[in-house]
Amino acid sequence: MMRLPDLAKQMALRTGAIFLVKVMGFFSRIFLFRLLGPEGVGLYQMAYSAYALILTGLTGGFPTALALVTASNHRQGLQLFKGTGIFLALSGIVLGYYVYVLAPRISVLLGNTHLEFALQCIAPAIAAVPFLTLLRGFLQGVEYYGYIAVSEIMEQLVRIVVMIVIATAWLKFGTPYTVGGLMLGATAGALVSLFFLLIILVSSAIHKLNFNNRSAMQHLARPGILIFVLSSLSILATRLIVPASDFLDALIIPHRLQTSGFNSAEAISVYGIITGMATMVVYIPTLVSFAMSYTLSTKITADWQAGRKDQFVRQTGSAMEMIWLWGSGSALVLFFYAGELSNLIFSNASAETGIRYMALAPLLSGIRELSTVALWASGDKKTPLIGLIIGTVCSLTLNYYLIAIPGFTYAGAAIGILSLEMIAALWNMNALRTCTRGIRKGLFSGTMVIILLFAVSLFLAKLTSQAVHLSSNVQSIGEMTIIYGLMSLYILMRFLKNERRIIV
Repeated sequence: MMRLPDLAKQMALRTGAIFLVKVMGFFSRIFLFRLLGPEGVGLYQMAYSAYALILTGLTGGFPTALALVTASNHRQGLQLFKGTGIFLALSGIVLGYYVYVLAPRISVLLGNTHLEFALQCIAPAIAAVPFLTLLRGFLQGVEYYGYIAVSEIMEQLVRIVVMIVIATAWLKFGTPYTVGGLMLGATAGALVSLFFLLIILVSSAIHKLNFNNRSAMQHLARPGILIFVLSSLSILATRLIVPASDFLDALIIPHRLQTSGFNSAEAISVYGIITGMATMVVYIPTLVSFAMSYTLSTKITADWQAGRKDQFVRQTGSAMEMIWLWGSGSALVLFFYAGELSNLIFSNASAETGIRYMALAPLLSGIRELSTVALWASGDKKTPLIGLIIGTVCSLTLNYYLIAIPGFTYAGAAIGILSLEMIAALWNMNALRTCTRGIRKGLFSGTMVIILLFAVSLFLAKLTSQAVHLSSNVQSIGEMTIIYGLMSLYILMRFLKNERRIIV
């Protein structure tokens, strides 16, 4: 049986690490916006969408598949890590070289020749990051979350420092070169993190995994390798959908904005506001749902493979309930505090409309992520893939037609983004009916409590602000802190209650 202290500790560690990484990335995006403006952010997002697509296509589902295999058999995981690691390291070097050489053609494909230098600066990261993500997948399988957390924090910290130094120094050369300098931060952060984890691998801290034990080096049967590869390809097909959608958005949205009446610079600026500002804010609350999905993935996989189907259902249902409540509360905060968040973060209200329209993103994205992990753990790789394909087709179609309508810019983009999340989430949930049937009444009552807590928190915050005269920004921060504090306390109480039931 799974003990609560282990899960609670790992969940807290994972959430804390993701929170720090997201907060650092959050502030770096603020710096980026204030340094480059909406147009520069738009160029950065276009280049980054190409990077994410290439990286996902190369890395595939190997890290996740390796984590699942390693969770059930450390020795097999170690063998697969060695073989796959060599393949990804060599492939990354080759692909990075071709990205550097073909950067002019890729920039033309993206519709903006100013991206050529940025794409060239991405090439070293393409060579280093795939092996790094695979290494983290192996460590996830053996539940070494502490080392993973430290490596992620180191990577983000180094990336941000390099970004700030280079971008500030290169600003005099123009926006295209500054954006390229920002991309070099990804390479620096990845290399530092990779060196740290490699040191861990050869240190005494990992000896208990039989890293040097010859008995662990027996040849893995071909069926096992074939299953691993097929599983990786299935996960790749699912993981590739979102970056592919982002890449196509980078092609479609600026073009369709020009069709609606914007010039090229204005279209890139609006694209930057939507994808680099509003989207960043609305997806921040998903760090909690991602941490829960990440932590539970190996545990529910072990339950399923061990035949503990009842425990699999209870754990998945409990996690789904928590994510639903967290997403509902976050949606309320985003909707009612969109203006305050935009002013606090960007010193203007440019992202307010986008944030408000996409307020449901934390709820839908959290459900999609957890349901995908649960289906993967049960051996179902097809359902999440089909759901994402349908969602992506609908999203791109809606973006293509709605964004071109004059005056429908932000609404059209929000409908396109949320349609992907909603369709994929509903498709997955339909396949997980047995895991959610018993919690539907609890979801309704819990949502009502969240709404009530939101109202009570808002009332208490208003009383406090009347008693103590504060600036509008400090007052907004105080109100959101009280709301999230009470909401988190309630969710934690329900979480502990549900976990006691699982243990019993």
